[in-house]
Amino acid sequence: MNDSDPLITDAIVEFVLETEYEDIPEDARVIMRRCFVDGIGLMVAGSTEESGHIIQNYLREIGGEPEARVIGTSMTVPAHLAALANGIAGHAMDYDDTQLSSYPDRVYGLLTHPTCPVMPAALALAEALGATGQELLTAFALGFEVECKVAEAIRPDHYINGFHSTGTIGAIGAATAAAKLMGLDEHQLRMCYGIVCSESAGLRANFGTMTKPYHCGRAAENGVVAARLASGGYTSDPTIFDGQWGFFQIMGGGCDKDYIVGKLGNAWSAVDPGVSIKPYPCGSLAHPAMDAARDLILENDIKPEQVKELRFGTTSRVLEPLRYKEPQNELEAKFSLQFGFGILLLERAAGIAQYKDEVVRRPDVVEMMKKINPFMDDEIEAQGYALIRGKVAIELEDGTVYEKMSEISRGTPQRPMDREELYEKFTECTGLVYESNQIALIEAMLYKIDTLENIHGLIDLLGEKVEV
Repeated sequence: MNDSDPLITDAIVEFVLETEYEDIPEDARVIMRRCFVDGIGLMVAGSTEESGHIIQNYLREIGGEPEARVIGTSMTVPAHLAALANGIAGHAMDYDDTQLSSYPDRVYGLLTHPTCPVMPAALALAEALGATGQELLTAFALGFEVECKVAEAIRPDHYINGFHSTGTIGAIGAATAAAKLMGLDEHQLRMCYGIVCSESAGLRANFGTMTKPYHCGRAAENGVVAARLASGGYTSDPTIFDGQWGFFQIMGGGCDKDYIVGKLGNAWSAVDPGVSIKPYPCGSLAHPAMDAARDLILENDIKPEQVKELRFGTTSRVLEPLRYKEPQNELEAKFSLQFGFGILLLERAAGIAQYKDEVVRRPDVVEMMKKINPFMDDEIEAQGYALIRGKVAIELEDGTVYEKMSEISRGTPQRPMDREELYEKFTECTGLVYESNQIALIEAMLYKIDTLENIHGLIDLLGEKVEV
């Protein structure tokens, strides 16, 4: 990294201080509202997961000032702890959105899950501070944008060497949103970033365990804590993103400065290259291939008893994280090609209902997973990592083989979900807690969130099931 001016810290601080709601283009606002719908749905769903119940029990034990709601429950807790619980819930099912990159040297152009570290921090503080919906959306959009641009700029070694960028960089996005809502001045904002960068954490070794969503929750919590400490006068390094001991150098061996300086809000990352809404509650690298397999199954009416083998040729960078060949629970199944393909062959679906411990251990699922053969395809490997390439081949017992190449999944900017499709996902998630009338009211309110004079009505709807 080149130390010449302008400093990266200066660019980030200036952008956050100077950007207001009116500066956010409408196409970016539209996507932010969609991300709100997706993110809130996932927090509700995640509140029903075992990881959600564990954190809720922990919060009941420690208590504290009731500032903000734990989504999907009647609990109100200190804002930073609401951010923790809701961040864990939002990422618990690995169903949350994915940031895309426009640079070919970034591995598959997948960088972070941008919504679920930022939104819980923004939502908790907005409730605690009595913010308007417009202030909430502005803070969320800024946190989302800063997180995405930091993820663009840091060198790929950050992720390749084992850091979980949603935890590490998500904390910076969460701090941005919290700082904007609190109205921190320039000095306080610099202190906020210095604090949160020292809290930045997350290791990929924990993929397939409850600690992966904990990274997201801690990122949200750390963002709130950093902003509050900075507002009270807590100090840190004022140029934390720069220099030999700064964030980029230590966490990624440097950065590409031109990917962030002059690029914040130009264009907004949510618009270009865009954000991907997940069609399956599992690792993003599996999605194009799962869509290809789903298409083959439906188009050719393939029955489970007909299947001899499913072969999937792809690259090492897909196979490495999707490493569980014989998953023992739903968390491992989220990083298992064997389960993803196997359950599609059996049920023609791979949603929340399928990614359950009892389903993963079912005898017919275990037997079908034995028929799944992922392998590294040298030809596909040689094409690089700009796209998540692969080839799915389903061989039947009679010798018939159906094949399809995979590169782009549903939910990406190239194949976006429309409002009806997103509502189906939202209903799948929120239906675990709420009835249909309440779900419809929440969805409608989220699409007009920036018109709300306050968010208390929304928060009331996001508690336990209510009669509406």
